[in-house]
Amino acid sequence: CIISWNEASARQHDKGIMHPFVGESCGANQLRLHVSVINPGEAAHPPHQHAGEEIIFLLEGRGEATIGDEKHPMQPMSALFCPEHVMHGLRNSGSTPIKYLVIRVPEIPAT
Repeated sequence: CIISWNEASARQHDKGIMHPFVGESCGANQLRLHVSVINPGEAAHPPHQHAGEEIIFLLEGRGEATIGDEKHPMQPMSALFCPEHVMHGLRNSGSTPIKYLVIRVPEIPAT
């Protein structure tokens, strides 16, 4: 399954763009991948926590990562690993948009 950037499937929001790539729509059961582009000074959403591990890979721009109660600067071409149930987030701390990948193992519903 090859998924290309397609403006029609990108979701515009007030902080930037979220483009889903890999998920249930292409048959993925255990992984999710999306790209976000976030405007200067913004975050896609407040720091949060959830079941399932997550990796945020910063492609372009400068960010401020939150892990637990700590904040750390992030440079392009670096990864933030988010363990299950640990507060995490990424905010654009620069003057240009940031672009990053989110790779995630989705929460598995209880049966």
